[in-house]
Amino acid sequence: MPHTITYTEEIEEHGYCQQRPELHTGDKYLHEVEGKKRLRIVQSVHFDKYVWENVAQWTTIIEEFFEEEYTLTTVLMNFGQPCQSEVPVFVANGMMGVLTCDKEKVNGELIIPSKRFNVPVKGVAPFGFYDCEKLTKVIFDARVVIAYEYAFAKSGITEMVFNEIVPVFVHTTAIDHCDSLPKFDRLFDRPFPGKYMICGGELFHKEEEELRRLHFIF
Repeated sequence: MPHTITYTEEIEEHGYCQQRPELHTGDKYLHEVEGKKRLRIVQSVHFDKYVWENVAQWTTIIEEFFEEEYTLTTVLMNFGQPCQSEVPVFVANGMMGVLTCDKEKVNGELIIPSKRFNVPVKGVAPFGFYDCEKLTKVIFDARVVIAYEYAFAKSGITEMVFNEIVPVFVHTTAIDHCDSLPKFDRLFDRPFPGKYMICGGELFHKEEEELRRLHFIF
C-alpha cells in the first residue's frame, strides 16, 4: 500500500501575484530518494491560511510507492487502428495511470487491459488519467474492476464501455469535469454499455475492500 507524505510550506506573496506551490493536485511523477526512484501521486494541494499579511500556508498530501510497489510499462492507444501507438504508464499495486509528463501522449481510445507484459492490472489509480484532454474513449477489460477517485476527471472522454462479466466500481469523482460526456444522473441513469456502478463515500470503500479481497491477489 502507498505511504502518505503530508507537509506544509509557507510561501511569500508579492503584490497582486499570488504564489502557489510547485506541485498541483493530480500530479504524478518519479522522485529519486537515495538513488531509488519512487512514484508519487499528489492527492491534494490546498491553501490553509495566511500566517502573516503576505505569507500563505499551504498543505500538500502525497501518496508514495516504493520501487518494488510499481512497474513502468506501456499501454496501447487506438488498438487496431492506423493511429495505434504505445503510451508509457505505471502500474502501482495493480492500479494503472500515466505520469503527468506523458499525459499529452494519451490521444484517442484507451483499453484498460487486465494484464500488460505479465503485469496484472485491476483498476485505474487515483488521478490515473487526470487532465488527459485528448483521451476520448475508455474500454474496460473483463478483469479490471475499479476506477478510483478522479481517475478520468478533466479528461476529454466522450464514451465509456464496461465489460459484461465483472461489474466495475467507479468512484463518483472519477469522471468529474468530463464536459464531453453526456449529462446523466450518476445514481440512476445507465448511459454506458456493460456492467458498472458509480458510487462514493462509505459504499465505495466497502466495495473496494471486497474487490481487493477477491481480485487483488498477485
